[in-house]
Amino acid sequence: MKKIFPLVLLFIWSCNTSVDLKQEKQNMLQTDINFSKRSVEVGNHQAFLEYAAPDVVLLKPDSYPIVGKPALKKLYAELTDTNYRLTWQPSYAKIANSGDLGYTFGIYLLEVTSGKQEGNIQRGTYCTIWEKSNQGEWRFILDTGNPGLGEQSTK
Repeated sequence: MKKIFPLVLLFIWSCNTSVDLKQEKQNMLQTDINFSKRSVEVGNHQAFLEYAAPDVVLLKPDSYPIVGKPALKKLYAELTDTNYRLTWQPSYAKIANSGDLGYTFGIYLLEVTSGKQEGNIQRGTYCTIWEKSNQGEWRFILDTGNPGLGEQSTK
């Protein structure tokens, strides 16, 4: 009986551990919002590196997929993000019944802050797939965006 009791407790505990999907969806959505805010605070490249999962995939227009955090670091080391500001606002979020995978999509704004194109704003759509890490943090595993919702100039 003493040997069976711990197994029974483990079984009962595993049956009673349910994921609060509504709360996890809100956590994932808030992570996306915080990610955008962080992009303004520290720059696009740093924010992407902070929120990326180790096995991240970034899909960019006219480019092969960028796979893995080392590839993302290499890409960003070759580019500058000091002449633009990238922000986004999620419009929708969906989470898997497991509570550890989901996606957000919405509208992004890319505002040129210096140079010849200063004041130009490009709008587009994005989709980010999120995975909950073993530490309980949401990290993006795939991100992609599509330009084309229009360009405007504030000049």
